[in-house]
Amino acid sequence: FNDGLDRALVKPLAQGYNAIIPGPVNRGVTNFFNNLGEINNLLNSLLQFKIEKVLNTVGRIACNTTVGIGGLIDVATYEGVERENEDFGQTLGFYGLGPGPYLVLPILGPSNLRDTGGLVVDTVVYSWMLRQLIEELGMDDSDEDILYWSLTGLAAIDKRRNESFRYFMTGSPFEYELVRKLSMVRRQFLVEN
Repeated sequence: FNDGLDRALVKPLAQGYNAIIPGPVNRGVTNFFNNLGEINNLLNSLLQFKIEKVLNTVGRIACNTTVGIGGLIDVATYEGVERENEDFGQTLGFYGLGPGPYLVLPILGPSNLRDTGGLVVDTVVYSWMLRQLIEELGMDDSDEDILYWSLTGLAAIDKRRNESFRYFMTGSPFEYELVRKLSMVRRQFLVEN
């Protein structure tokens, strides 16, 4: 299902978007959505008591939101402040919750039960942040909804454009097992770091 949907719809949309939109605009869009995602990094770093990552993320948010024109320019990375990668699945793992069974989510791909729960929490926080940002514009409710869903769709296309993973790219008859192993090892590494 995921491979078919990716080949038929998602990947062509991302490729078309990439072909039409100039590179600097693409980077600006990616930077904007990454800047919004910093709130999840911040909250999860706080919940895991990773103070250095908290300070790093606060610095990135402040720098990119102000000097980087609302996050369109990733000034913090240019200044050597690297982006953290913390999510609620990692936070649950930090507190000892095991990964649970391996899952392949429709559209979203490889995951596990713990990280799927974490994804729900992260999505709620991200959606709330996006809604708060849109409300600051003072638009009519129907216009706010249109902008919210347009930005959500744009974020999904941009995320796929930046994702190098492709189903069946290894050519191995054991692709499922290989992807499962690699995704589980990667997630365990992220939980431990």
